[in-house]
Amino acid sequence: MHINPSRLGIPNMEKKITYRGVSTRREFLLGATGLALATVLPACSHTNKTTIQTQKVEPEIVSVTDQELGVSCAWIKSRFYFSVVLLMAITACTHWSPRVDQDGLPDRGYSYQQPEKIADGWETTSITDANVDRDIINEMMLDVLTGNDRNVHSILIVKDGKLVFEEYFYGYDREKSHFLASVSKSITSILVGIAIEQHPKANEKTKAYEFFPSYTHTKWVDQKYPITLQHVLTMSAGLEWDSGKYSRRDPRHTTHQMYDSDDPIKFVLDRSLVEEPGAKFYYNSGLTILLGEIVKHLSGLSIDDFSGQYLFSPLGISNYHWDKFADGRVQTDGGLHLRPRDMAKIGYMILNGGNWQGKQVVSKAWVIESTKEQIDALGTGYGYQWWTGKTANYDQPIDVLFASGHGGQKIFIIPEYDLVVVFTSKVFNPKGHTSPEGFLLRYILPAVDSSLIPNRTVQLPPELLDRFVGKYKSEELDHELPLIRQGNNLYIKENFWTKVEIKPISETKFFGDSKQVGKFNIKFFIDRNGNVDHFLAYLGFRGFKFDKIE
Repeated sequence: MHINPSRLGIPNMEKKITYRGVSTRREFLLGATGLALATVLPACSHTNKTTIQTQKVEPEIVSVTDQELGVSCAWIKSRFYFSVVLLMAITACTHWSPRVDQDGLPDRGYSYQQPEKIADGWETTSITDANVDRDIINEMMLDVLTGNDRNVHSILIVKDGKLVFEEYFYGYDREKSHFLASVSKSITSILVGIAIEQHPKANEKTKAYEFFPSYTHTKWVDQKYPITLQHVLTMSAGLEWDSGKYSRRDPRHTTHQMYDSDDPIKFVLDRSLVEEPGAKFYYNSGLTILLGEIVKHLSGLSIDDFSGQYLFSPLGISNYHWDKFADGRVQTDGGLHLRPRDMAKIGYMILNGGNWQGKQVVSKAWVIESTKEQIDALGTGYGYQWWTGKTANYDQPIDVLFASGHGGQKIFIIPEYDLVVVFTSKVFNPKGHTSPEGFLLRYILPAVDSSLIPNRTVQLPPELLDRFVGKYKSEELDHELPLIRQGNNLYIKENFWTKVEIKPISETKFFGDSKQVGKFNIKFFIDRNGNVDHFLAYLGFRGFKFDKIE
């Protein structure tokens, strides 16, 4: 953005000015923003007679008195502070606005444009031709462009095999690849399936230590842990691994320690076995690092070369990149970069049983096995590095399969509607998982199916609300929640100070919005005697059971 200097009130912005005091000499150029004025402000405190040299075409020397210098410094300071404030305002507009116009100002106007058909394999059509409600999509765009969510970088919708919606924000565009974080895990699972199909002697029941013959003198290999490839794929290996107590950036986080190690494979293989394999899900990025090495063991190719030859090339994907460790190994747990259009290809191939435009890229049997729930994963299901869930926002639950990465990188697959939705987002943000799920539930699914308009409230009499009052406990979360009634309203007490109203949409279904966990839905279950037995709380696609204990 270009700013006319005269609009800032600073004349002759191209002058070079030098102040010379008794013990100081400071030079600065007045740039368009005036920030360089900061270098002269200390000189303005001098009381010595000072010379100002201005440079136009011919330099000239001008002498000023201390009084005149004081006036000059006051002028400079006032213009400096004004310039800083203006610069901050401009920066806020351009940095915090999803889109800006040619003058660098927030652009909140929106008119739907059908995605452009280019030579990348995608057929495109309009949302009208795809029977997607344009008004609801316009509401979603208004939500994004007004800055209600400052983290989303792209939203793409594929309906019935055609790209019908494609929008980018915060400087991203169609050709710019995006960091996928743990969406990389789901794509690594696809590569394992292709490698096993090519080398049928290996399968999900193969003991994992057999893939690491060069790693003798590690606990896993020497002690022959009874961990199978399936346990690795489902993150149920039972290893000592702490990924929940500390943040990912904390040196005490086990994944952080793996990244700091000289050999990440050895680091994982030297972890102690503390649970029976297959008994319990525990999120462990180290296991996905092992999957990349297993692909190399089976194929003889590093997984970045293997993925290019056997996955990306058949899909017509050429713009991809894998991050690597210092020793050259690929960061299969979260190091892949793809364009959002190519993320959508991955999603639609999985939706079609591993087939992309007539080419069977990965076997249908692997897709079925890897995308079904293999183990409970704290409120949702987990397959072979894929997440499974249901939404309770509507009268009938809707099955959703998804790849999920830190900050809100998502590939949602909804088979019931032949629908794939892709989100990319700012990697480190507090609403990373809830924001894309919220957009999908509030706007995209209702735009696809008009019967899915959620959260229409009804009025329930106090005597009906009273049966829900009491204390509930989730054994899974080891957490208690009291429910209280005040007047005609029902509330969940999150703690001593805060409560959240839950609003009825039927006699047993409610919804709420908590500052702590975001939007949620609740469904109460009644026993044969007409008493409340428990409720299920749904956060996005995750469901948690709370039993009534009082």
